[in-house]
Amino acid sequence: MERFIILMAAALLQTSAFAQSNNNTVVINNPKRVTIVTGDSIQKVIVKGKEGDDNYEYSSTIQLVDSNYVSKEEINKDSWFLKDIFPSVSMTGNNEQKGGAEVILGGPLMIGFTAPTHTDSGTDFSTFRSWEFALPFIEATAFFDKSHRNAIAVQTFFNWRNYRMTGDTRFVKNEHGNVELAPYPEGSKPKFSRVKVFSFSGALLYSYSNKKWGFSIGPVINFNTYASLKTRYRIDGGKYKDVDKHINQRKVTFDIMGILETPEIDLYLKYSPNNVLKDGVKFRSLTFGVAL
Repeated sequence: MERFIILMAAALLQTSAFAQSNNNTVVINNPKRVTIVTGDSIQKVIVKGKEGDDNYEYSSTIQLVDSNYVSKEEINKDSWFLKDIFPSVSMTGNNEQKGGAEVILGGPLMIGFTAPTHTDSGTDFSTFRSWEFALPFIEATAFFDKSHRNAIAVQTFFNWRNYRMTGDTRFVKNEHGNVELAPYPEGSKPKFSRVKVFSFSGALLYSYSNKKWGFSIGPVINFNTYASLKTRYRIDGGKYKDVDKHINQRKVTFDIMGILETPEIDLYLKYSPNNVLKDGVKFRSLTFGVAL
C-alpha cells in the first residue's frame, strides 16, 4: 500500500504545460494543494488548483472491496476531504450557484508571541520571550460561491500560551490559590517567571480570498483546562525552579481573531477582553504571529 501511495503521488506531481487525461494518466502542473488519504481499505489523492485555474479540483480513489480494486475519478466536483473515512453531511444545494464544503484534519498552524495588555502595576512582561503555539485539529469550511472567495469556517485547535517576565519580580501562588507578584529571594539572579495556559479552542471565521490575498475574522472560544507557574533563578551558583499548578485561571475566555493572507506568509492577531486569571494579578491576552 505504501509503495502504491508513493507512485500515485509522484504521478500527480509531474509537471506539464497543461492538465490532461490520457488513459489512466493525469498530469497536473503546479498544483496548489495535494492531499493523500490513507485508510485500511482506501487510497485517495485530492488535488486542488493548477496552473491558470485556482478552482480546479481532481480526486482519484482506489478502494479495496472483497479483494478487488474499485477505482473512481472526479474532476471539479464538490467534495468533502476525508469523506470516505469520516461521516459527512452534504452542504451543497444547487451545484451551479453554491461552492460546497469540505472537512479536513488539520488547518493553519499558528506560532507567535504574547504581549499582555491591561497589566497590573509591577508586571514586567517580555513580549519576544513569551510565545503562543496553536496546533490545528479539525477544520470545516462552507463556501458561498463556486469561486471559493467567500466562506465560513469552523476551526478547532489545541493552544498553549506563555506569559513571561524577566525582571526582578516573580509570580507566586498565595494560600488562597491566587497568583500575586513578589520579589525574588535575596541574593538571587532571576532568569524568568511565567504563567502558562493550555486551552482547547474553537473559532468561527468569515473569510474572503481573492487569488493569493485574503482575510479571515471572527470570535474564538477557549476552554482553559490547565495552567501553571514556573520560576527559575540562581543563588550562590545553585539553580532553583519553583512550579505551581491550579492557579485559578479563567475556565472560559473569548478572543477576536483576524488572519491576513498574503502571497508570502499569513499573519494573525488575537485579542481577549477577558483577564487570564480570575483573581490576583490582572492582565489580558494579546497574541500575534504567523499562520502556516
